Amino acid sequence: MESQSAPEQRSNDFMPLDPGRPAGLEFAMGVALFAIILVVFLLVQGYALVHGVIALTPDLQQSAFSLALFEDPLFKQRLTDLAYHGDLVGMESAWSAGICTALIFLLAWRWKRDKTGLLLGLRLPNPKQMLIWVAVFAATAALIEMLAAFIPAFRTDFMQKVVASTTNWPVLVLGVVLLGPLFEELLLRGLLFGSLRHIVDEHASIAITAGVFAVMHLQYSPAIMLLILIMGIVLGYARARSGSIWVPVLLHMVNNGMSVLWP
Repeated sequence: MESQSAPEQRSNDFMPLDPGRPAGLEFAMGVALFAIILVVFLLVQGYALVHGVIALTPDLQQSAFSLALFEDPLFKQRLTDLAYHGDLVGMESAWSAGICTALIFLLAWRWKRDKTGLLLGLRLPNPKQMLIWVAVFAATAALIEMLAAFIPAFRTDFMQKVVASTTNWPVLVLGVVLLGPLFEELLLRGLLFGSLRHIVDEHASIAITAGVFAVMHLQYSPAIMLLILIMGIVLGYARARSGSIWVPVLLHMVNNGMSVLWP
């Protein structure tokens, strides 16, 4: 009996299968929900972007939301000009992340019911585990800063432009520092990771979620995306080894908060 229960006790991220559902079907269901949420996220973000551009452009404020707007030379120019505007970035993040975070909880509960906490890793972390991963994350961040100091390809001025153009700090903090990391971690290290664990092991699940995490940051150069990939791997192991989504959520929030305060 001890040999049968030991693996479950060691594996904090183990996702028990529902009776009568094969692992492949459970995985497919999770990926389908992931895709639905991602599509909704992009639609909400796009809608917020268009309305934000109109709100920040007096000459466009009489324009109605339509596909024809994307052919307007003024709109296209403003879309480029405002790509790094802090108020727009904060508003996009707040609306899309807020709505889709709620959607994750809703769809996950509809799928897993009483196992939703296991799927998303909602249990509170052990304080010792939290301290260990804070230290690991800090060491990784320090290494990345060292690389950026000596290799220009690993530097980016994205957040500098965002912060410099911000006039609405509460919205920027809400969107970029709080809701953005919460959504990304629940989507990737929660829903996607939990879905992958139905068919692949811990390491493969971490690698895949880290890869998706990097691809979701296409606003950066390939070199910066490589650093994001490394950070995603650390966040993935923090999720798996602690058994709690709140560890990578906290680390992600701290990272984004530092980027806003000291871009």
